[in-house]
Amino acid sequence: MLIKPAVVAILFFLKTSVTSEHIVCKREKIIEWYPEPKMVTVNWTLKENICIDFYKECWTNSSNTQNTSSSHQGLNIPQICPLQLQVGDTLIISYEPFSQFLGMNLINVSKEAFINCLQNDSTQDQLLFNCKLKGTHEVNSQWLSIGTHYFLTKMKGDPLLCKLGLRLNVTVKQQFCQASQNATVCSGHGRCLTEVWNKTYVCHCHPPYSGEFCQEVDECFQNPCHNNGTCINKREELGDSYDCICYQEFTGKNCAEIIGQCQPHLCLYGNCRNVTPNTFICECDEQFTGKTNDFLFLTLFLTFQPLSFILECLCLECWNSVEY
Repeated sequence: MLIKPAVVAILFFLKTSVTSEHIVCKREKIIEWYPEPKMVTVNWTLKENICIDFYKECWTNSSNTQNTSSSHQGLNIPQICPLQLQVGDTLIISYEPFSQFLGMNLINVSKEAFINCLQNDSTQDQLLFNCKLKGTHEVNSQWLSIGTHYFLTKMKGDPLLCKLGLRLNVTVKQQFCQASQNATVCSGHGRCLTEVWNKTYVCHCHPPYSGEFCQEVDECFQNPCHNNGTCINKREELGDSYDCICYQEFTGKNCAEIIGQCQPHLCLYGNCRNVTPNTFICECDEQFTGKTNDFLFLTLFLTFQPLSFILECLCLECWNSVEY
């Protein structure tokens, strides 16, 4: 019985691919938006960049991060490492030399067809290329619109190569990190990032900034309210401020002023200064604190032992019993 040339080509393809060292792909799970589009090349081969477990093998540092999103269910199948592209990127497919003998092409399919290698599930107008595959081919931008696209190997006969992993999941994302087209990304106060599970790039702000474009500053980040006051952030545009809700005996922008007027000996270890006709503050001497300077950083405790009549200093941590 004669063996068809196509079968021989498939066997040769499998031998040269599978017997080579297998390299599990490592795609970054979190990637940052880059200012200029890139050219991304995918080698259409079983030699490298094939993963099976979508969560543990296809993404770097994702073994403990699983997402139950329905968009990723059922994708624990042999496949070329999934791609996350941004709008405007160019995708190049590089083929094995023997691909042209197999009559191989790529076809855009549904998620179900992708999972089950249903290569006849789509019409001819879903073919990615109109010529025999040889060398490298650029994927037309019509197949790289925003969203997730599923490409698999189409060839006559049993879809063996597809089942072994010659299929590609590509997600194209846009960013929502600029208030306007010419605005600075994340207002210069954060990073424009996306994760595998996200559909878009969004801002991740550096403290103390927040907001969709990191355009707001958290004035309460460093807790400006004294004397246990509560800080309320107005969360408006940069340059605006905050309010402090003070305890009953305190007032002022930062709850630093005490209600009343300076009196003799009111500030025990410091100077009393009137701020307004109704408020004052105590400017404490070194080593003293408290609203009226009545707390010493060093506290001495005296204990009396009746039998030996010895006075003992119990020092706080970091203080020397000889010096005090």
